[in-house]
Amino acid sequence: MNEEEAIFSDITDIDIVDSLELEDLQIKRITIIFLSISILLSILNYIFENAYNSLFTIPFLSMVAVYIRIIKHLSLEVNKKAYYYLIPIILILISNIIINVDITNLVLNVFIIPVLLSIFFMTFINKNYSITRKILIWFKSLFPKNLFHNLLYFKILFKKNTKEKNDKLKNIIIGIIVAIPLVFILLELLTDGDKYFNAFIEKIISFGTKTFDFSTISGIIIYAVAFFIILFSVFINIILNKDKTIEESKKKNINEYISYTILLIVNFVFFLFIVSEISKLTTNFLNIPLEYTYAEYAREGFFQLLAVSSINFLILSFYLYYTDSLENTKGIKKLLFLLIIFSIFLIGNSFYRMILYIEAYGFTVLRLQVILFLTMEFLLFFLFLIKLFRKVIYKEIDIFTIIILATYIINLYLCNEKFIKFINF
Repeated sequence: MNEEEAIFSDITDIDIVDSLELEDLQIKRITIIFLSISILLSILNYIFENAYNSLFTIPFLSMVAVYIRIIKHLSLEVNKKAYYYLIPIILILISNIIINVDITNLVLNVFIIPVLLSIFFMTFINKNYSITRKILIWFKSLFPKNLFHNLLYFKILFKKNTKEKNDKLKNIIIGIIVAIPLVFILLELLTDGDKYFNAFIEKIISFGTKTFDFSTISGIIIYAVAFFIILFSVFINIILNKDKTIEESKKKNINEYISYTILLIVNFVFFLFIVSEISKLTTNFLNIPLEYTYAEYAREGFFQLLAVSSINFLILSFYLYYTDSLENTKGIKKLLFLLIIFSIFLIGNSFYRMILYIEAYGFTVLRLQVILFLTMEFLLFFLFLIKLFRKVIYKEIDIFTIIILATYIINLYLCNEKFIKFINF
């Protein structure tokens, strides 16, 4: 029996009240609330034409509001500081309602919102939680994990009915089975004997078939089931993880000669690039037989430079946060300092190229996004520089999160055709 099968076996045998630390009546009320909301969301999806808002914006806004209300109603211990995460969450969710968001950003929203919601809810209900290097483990434990498996709690809940209630349900079903043929017989006789009643029944049937065809009804049911599974399972995961703790893994010990070799070679390559760049922009003291116009210089290798700076970001993150190299070797710190300086030079170089390009051809959505991305990169590398020589007052990952989210939200609201036309005017 593997681990998943073992968990499955345990859940079918345990008492749901003990496992979730909730009373039976509370579980029933929560289930009814989720069923009602799921049906309402499914009907709204049928009514609204904008699929993104009906399938993404409204459901997630509803999830946030309902979960908070239920958690507070259950008198569970919460962390009020987590409410700060609602600012970027709501700004991202309502962005497409306020402005016409670019399709690329809409796709990014679909990935970013679940991550932010997992951070918010885990921070909100779990006193042990904070954003760490293992953030993806927390995210996995909340959203994708046990999406269908958690429905066992729903199943067990209804298995707790008494024999008397089961007998009542069985008798009601028998009554419905007997009544259906009687209804058809009675309607047949009454409509034959009364033309006015016949016209009335035909009108009801006609209205029903026009308003609710089979495809519409089946679609509403399918979406309602999907919404309920997500609402129910994610909430169960939140409750099950409210006391969970994750131990931070120890930093890796990288051989100093390996680190020296890698960083020396990488820095030497960047040194050669800087010498080449200075020569190209001044007197061509390297005597390279190539001539550039400003437009050619602006276009050449721009996105390659962005990729290079991103690689540098990964290298620096690894050495600063995942290894103990800074604690053991001062020479590594000096080489990392050089790498940061070279990276900032690359960002400045890319920024200069983009400014030249914009002066020649104007802004586009992509060019404005690049400017924002470069600004964000500069701030992150500057934070690396501070960390290298002094202890940062606040937790760095919180500062990283604020910078990245602020840049992304500015991108959502400014990188659109209306704003581009405004600044190009």
